[in-house]
Amino acid sequence: MTTYSNNSNDNKEEPTEISNAEERRLLRKIDIRIIPLFILLYTLCYLDRVNIGNAKLAHLEHDLNLTGNEYNWSLGIFFVTYVFFEVPSNIILIKIKPSIWISSLMVGWGVVMIVMAFVSIKYFSSNCGFFEAGLLPGVIFYFTKWYKRSEQTYRVGLFYTGCLMAGAFSGFLAYAIMGMDDFPETTTWLTEDERKIVIDRLQNDLGDITATDLDKYQIYEAFKDWVLISQLLSVPPFILGCFATIIISILSDRSGVRGPYLICSSLIAIVGYVLLVIPTSSIAIKYIGLCFVCMGLFSFIPVSIIWLANNLAGNLKRAVGSAIMIASGNAAGVVGSQLYQPQDAPAYKFGHITAILLLLFTIILTIVQYCLLNRANKLKIKYPERFLKGKSKEEAVVLGDKHPSFVYRL
Repeated sequence: MTTYSNNSNDNKEEPTEISNAEERRLLRKIDIRIIPLFILLYTLCYLDRVNIGNAKLAHLEHDLNLTGNEYNWSLGIFFVTYVFFEVPSNIILIKIKPSIWISSLMVGWGVVMIVMAFVSIKYFSSNCGFFEAGLLPGVIFYFTKWYKRSEQTYRVGLFYTGCLMAGAFSGFLAYAIMGMDDFPETTTWLTEDERKIVIDRLQNDLGDITATDLDKYQIYEAFKDWVLISQLLSVPPFILGCFATIIISILSDRSGVRGPYLICSSLIAIVGYVLLVIPTSSIAIKYIGLCFVCMGLFSFIPVSIIWLANNLAGNLKRAVGSAIMIASGNAAGVVGSQLYQPQDAPAYKFGHITAILLLLFTIILTIVQYCLLNRANKLKIKYPERFLKGKSKEEAVVLGDKHPSFVYRL
């Protein structure tokens, strides 16, 4: 049996008692109502981003006449509007209902995606970032209004698997699309006689023409095509990243700590990048390294976002703080798109080494933050009067995470 009370200045209510079984049922009801919808939205949101990599394998640059670094800048410009709109979006979210604001963002994003079918990516990708920017920070804040701090990492981890499923699904989707022909006249998996039969059948509407066998050689060749194989090989790293994200999120919530798991995820990613950067590594070893990178980086994101959200009290501060963090992370997208230049292929040593150095720096910062928060918690317990000195009762109530009763998550 758990007792909850709401004893703020303007809301004196009787404590609410609920059994553990009833609380679990309530959480399941909330989960079923909220999480699947946002997973679907984020899957669709992320799908259009990860697909650009698959599109490059399918000769996107040639089809759109992109030259030099235009492909890289097309990726970077997307994140510019993404970064600048995330904080304002969360502020607007607080002013109006999430159901209205998030729905409006999705409608705007859908319109932009339709228009992009007719306008060059070079000129319109920034508008896509404008509408997509508000979804992730908005959902993170929304979750903090429904779940306790000890329940948030797992839920955000589940939500974030949407992007991982999108990455896996995009590989399958790209494989299917690239193996598909536009019209019978241009197909490569039918023989010349079969193409003639299909065309004549449509023109004369015969209706009873006997179907002929497919060219087995062409089917065999399709499975040998390196581009199609590359698309399929992009699936397992995302699936492994999905499992790692869920496992790390569950362990983090159960233990009640964040920092150690961020260090663990960073070390996993570093191992992957090291395997990628070693000159003598075989293709198979590099592929294993890629899987480690995905498991480390993807599992890092939900825990890091929730670590900040857990340690910010006050709706506006939490909403703005979460948006600033996500915007800062997306700002790296502008830089990251320039780290992997065509002339560095296929090793991309500069990009991989930069990632390793940044991850090492992340570990150092995580350790420093863990120690600072731990010290602050001890001071709040030992000297609570320090935090309340010179504060009236009304001022103490709005101290938020600075209040001595607020315990920072480590």
